[in-house]
Amino acid sequence: MSRLHLFALIIPFVTLTGAAHADDAEEEKKQELLKELGGFDNNSFGFLTDGLNHGELYLKAPAARCTEVVAQLKALGVPPTEEVFSRESFLLRKAPEKCARYAGLKLLGEAFPAIKEARSNANIVKDKKPGEAGTTMWSTEGVKTGKACVDALNAVEAKGAFMDVIIASPEPQLTGAQTRTFCEELIKTSAALAGESKDADAARKKKAHDRYAKAGAKGDRLEWLVYYDPDGDGFTWYVPGCKATDDPRALAKAKVLTQLWENPDGSWRVRKLTFKGHKKAKDVEREFEKKSDAYKFCK
Repeated sequence: MSRLHLFALIIPFVTLTGAAHADDAEEEKKQELLKELGGFDNNSFGFLTDGLNHGELYLKAPAARCTEVVAQLKALGVPPTEEVFSRESFLLRKAPEKCARYAGLKLLGEAFPAIKEARSNANIVKDKKPGEAGTTMWSTEGVKTGKACVDALNAVEAKGAFMDVIIASPEPQLTGAQTRTFCEELIKTSAALAGESKDADAARKKKAHDRYAKAGAKGDRLEWLVYYDPDGDGFTWYVPGCKATDDPRALAKAKVLTQLWENPDGSWRVRKLTFKGHKKAKDVEREFEKKSDAYKFCK
């Protein structure tokens, strides 16, 4: 066989082989894109299932990527009747709807950090009473987190977030729109509670102040007595000789005021406040292994 005839046989074979490889590569690319598209839908389901329990972590991929994948599949000639496999498989012609849902849910997820803070705070505030320890702080925080929640939901809604889907969470389970109403109510109730609690705090502080001020305490001494007895109900100190008393008159005159605590490990801690008049001159803390040694230092 001549060399010319040999080339004539080889060229068609190479052409056919190259075309087959191109077809294989195109099919492989198509399958990769279909899988990626199905992944967007699966992640939307994951978001809806987990909700406030870190559901937003499913929606890390940019929403624009979903529409890019659809465009690439169309460019490859994939028909609209092509099946896309996911938790609820769909035809390619439905892909734009799936991408729009992913985008709307992803935007809603941007508000999740603020929603979580507000709902967590609401669980604390609902059990608080005016004047109780921490009520003023938590109710003030309720106003702050409630406003942040409303602002976050308004912002994502303006960008196209889906506000009518139920957000999986502990009860109550609410939509984005209902969550905004929930946060608005948190602002109102927290603001009212904060006002009542501040009034109660002021009354309690006045009671404590008057208890010791009327007995003659002032300056640093008065501040320390009120610090340890913020409710003004009385608080036991040890005066020289390690004598226990909560008598305001005795506490207003004592040169040294001492506190003793037993630590969880059985050791003892002693704090001694020494006053020159009503001004604090010394503040000493010591640790002791034995109770007897702590009392010796107290005396």
